[in-house]
Amino acid sequence: MIARPLALAALVSLVVLRADPAWAQPDAAARAKAAAHFKQGQAFFQRQDFDGAVREYQAAFDLSEEPLLIFNIALCHDRANQPELALVAFQHYLELAPNGSVADEARDDVARLVPIVRKITDDRDSEAAKQREAAKQYEAAKQREAAKQREAAKQREAAKQHEQRRRLSRYLVVTGAVIAAVGATSHVLAWRTRNRLIDAPDLETYRADRDPFELKRDVAIGAYAAGAITIATGVILARVLSPPPGVEISAALRPGSVALAVGWSR
Repeated sequence: MIARPLALAALVSLVVLRADPAWAQPDAAARAKAAAHFKQGQAFFQRQDFDGAVREYQAAFDLSEEPLLIFNIALCHDRANQPELALVAFQHYLELAPNGSVADEARDDVARLVPIVRKITDDRDSEAAKQREAAKQYEAAKQREAAKQREAAKQREAAKQHEQRRRLSRYLVVTGAVIAAVGATSHVLAWRTRNRLIDAPDLETYRADRDPFELKRDVAIGAYAAGAITIATGVILARVLSPPPGVEISAALRPGSVALAVGWSR
């Protein structure tokens, strides 16, 4: 950017104002305040305090509505390396004074700043797009992680239930074995009683041993049946949980007997 002085004509305009009678001129107090703000703005500009200069020029413009002050504001933004604000201010000046004393210079500045501002805007949009894409990827990663955690929790719960069913399966098998053992014990006792029935010396002795024999026999049969069903239930439950290949399980309950068969093939 070529260094150039401020539009000093603004100071003259503030003091002399316009000769056009149709323009509503500020009163003497407003003129004095505007001139004071302009002078302070000049001092700030010379010290390269461009923010302070902009404030003072804006205050002077609010009191005087002198377009050259907008041009000076544009220069401050340009010197402060704020091309977007400078472009807006130069364009504003041309709107206020398209045939003003520095209109051609303002047009040159607009032509110079438009591609600069366009590049800044494009870079900003590109960076915003990158940030949106990064945010999108981050959100997708969060969702994947959340899904993974849900799946892991689901698998842990399934494993927990699986282990509970396995324990139940083992419990059923052990309980069925105990019940079958009770049946076996009752079977042995019934067998002994049956031997006494066979060797009974008289009818009274036979009748006395027949009822205990039938009771022990029925207990044995019932225990075998209950034990077999319980064991079969446990084995079937274990098979459902993790069925070994080729396993075949069958149970049959007949009058006076129960059969449980477990087989497999290769």
